Amino acid sequence: MAIANKRLFEMRKTFLLSTIILVSLSQLIFAQKKVDPSKNGRAGFDYFVGIVGSPSVIEDIRWDDKQLTDLKELGVNMLQLSIAWGGKPDNEVINLEDLDDKVQIDKWKFRIAQCKKHGLKTLAHFGIPRVLNANPVKPACISDPDVQLKYVQMMKKFMVTFPEVNDVLIYTYDQQAWICSEFGPCPRCSGIPISDRLPNFINMLKKAMQDSRPGVKTMLWWKPWELSKGQTIDIVKKIDADGFGLMLNSSTSNEVYPFNDGSLKSDLGVKRLVQNAYERNIPVVGEFDHTLYKGLYQIDDYFPRLIYEQMAGWKEITGVVGVKEYYGFAPSTYSVNYAMLHAWMKNPNATVDELLNQIAAPYGKKTAPIMIKAWEYVAQAVEAFPWDVTYLIGPMGLDKGENGEHSWDFVKIINGTWDTPIWESNRRANFMLTDSKTAHPWIFEDTGLRLEDAAQLNFKAVEFFNQAIAQNESKLEDITKQRDFVQHTARSLRGKSIHYALTIAAQDARTVAYDKAQFEKVCARIKRLLDLDINNGYKLAALKLDEFNKNPKTWLEKNFNPLTYKSEAEPNWSKWIAP
Repeated sequence: MAIANKRLFEMRKTFLLSTIILVSLSQLIFAQKKVDPSKNGRAGFDYFVGIVGSPSVIEDIRWDDKQLTDLKELGVNMLQLSIAWGGKPDNEVINLEDLDDKVQIDKWKFRIAQCKKHGLKTLAHFGIPRVLNANPVKPACISDPDVQLKYVQMMKKFMVTFPEVNDVLIYTYDQQAWICSEFGPCPRCSGIPISDRLPNFINMLKKAMQDSRPGVKTMLWWKPWELSKGQTIDIVKKIDADGFGLMLNSSTSNEVYPFNDGSLKSDLGVKRLVQNAYERNIPVVGEFDHTLYKGLYQIDDYFPRLIYEQMAGWKEITGVVGVKEYYGFAPSTYSVNYAMLHAWMKNPNATVDELLNQIAAPYGKKTAPIMIKAWEYVAQAVEAFPWDVTYLIGPMGLDKGENGEHSWDFVKIINGTWDTPIWESNRRANFMLTDSKTAHPWIFEDTGLRLEDAAQLNFKAVEFFNQAIAQNESKLEDITKQRDFVQHTARSLRGKSIHYALTIAAQDARTVAYDKAQFEKVCARIKRLLDLDINNGYKLAALKLDEFNKNPKTWLEKNFNPLTYKSEAEPNWSKWIAP
């Protein structure tokens, strides 16, 4: 009896182990199938939304067959029908009202036909409701029955006029779209939180879409621009989830850029929003930018590791069903970032080293590893830049006009803020300077030190670009172009850093002028900075150094004075409250 029981136990044990193995194998196969990118060529995502052209490269806003063929080969399966940018480059559509124009209607119908020809879905992008007046801002009130009726009718008209448009993406609070404040004078909205008013308005627009397409699945995607984290969470909790989707970039405290400047992966606020949406069966599409505003600033597409990390960051979050390009594609300019995006879309399970080796291979066997090192230092320079100082990054050495030279007045940090919920909450917590009139010298010191760190990393990249050129293997013209661009950026950042450091040092020298020993120490620092200025190619610095050596105290009276540290504020929009 004992032997029989033992055999029965062993049989059961074997059966249980076999079952566990089979279940594990089936789960493994399912998991592999779930993430296998070969089924669609877009990293397994349901959506890969592309933009034709970009606001900075208008000549690339061309909807020809080659452009669409290339985007489809990249993995794009849906195209945004217009750039929908505030400046309306090339007269692109930004609001529903812009389609009350036959030229725009014909342009959209052509683009829709092109998408259909190439097997691509279509996404319309609008700011709703359009402001009644832009300067000063006067919103179209979403609690006004007339405004509600207007946009319900406009949405229905749009769905009928463009029956082949698949989905619609709207934002409700940003460029040419605004919402009344509960703390403002609107008699309908005063005292009523935005998160109590907006869900109803979005639901009305969504219902208008669905009523226009009975039995046809269509999605209304919403981008929560300019709203705070808390408002967005509350709205997502209250929204009707049927046919509704959320589009987010990877930062909730710095949504002005489509990346999280903490790590280029999604921050905790985004993860909370995605989890909140996932629990309500609301799909999320994550935005990315593989160029960081290509053509607008002195940052170009030479940091492929950061693209890998940005895309992998979206891939690892449960509930994210797709990705969307934020700033657009500019195919007229070669981009190793684009090469990384392409490689990752086809093989998201590969390691970053595998993909870097793949995109560097065309440069030659000896040159490829050197190029990878150069790109890595460019990536580190992007990470080192002081993104959190101010929203207006251009004047901190990244504007196209910056060339390493500077004025001899005290340095200023131009800050920026607007009277919107996110600027008065989360972004105020993210940026060191928003609407302050003055700031502590340590902020200026911090900014200057970090700019120099970024400059040094870029100069290190230049060394490797030079080594790559010396190999004389392949793509020398492209390598030289990358080297020259990064070198110019490095020089610009260093020049700006020196301006910050000289401002601080000049103040320090005036502060300790009564103490000869201390004064000489600070003067030695000023001389070192002026030498660095000269070595950075600023010819005027040599004259300034000569003047300083002749009479330091007179020099300090004329340069980097007065003794205040000021930042220049944007207009305070709260002063223009509409009656």
